[in-house]
Amino acid sequence: MSTDAHHLRDRARALRALATEIERTPAMSLDRHAGPDTWRTPRADLCRAVLRTGQHQLHRAADELRWVAHRLELEAASVEAVR
Repeated sequence: MSTDAHHLRDRARALRALATEIERTPAMSLDRHAGPDTWRTPRADLCRAVLRTGQHQLHRAADELRWVAHRLELEAASVEAVR
């Protein structure tokens, strides 16, 4: 395997690991502890909505990291095919 392809695959692995780390962060499970049985006010509803939005953005960021990792893997395969 070429050094360039190896470097691209290392970057892809790092991006996938970061995506997994993001999804495992405690913030991603806060919604399980923030239900209406915990807190019932309009402000609580707003906080839950903001939390859901933030979690959704983090999931999308993790998905994007995985997509970039996939593209790096394809680029690595292309580099190897050229050599």
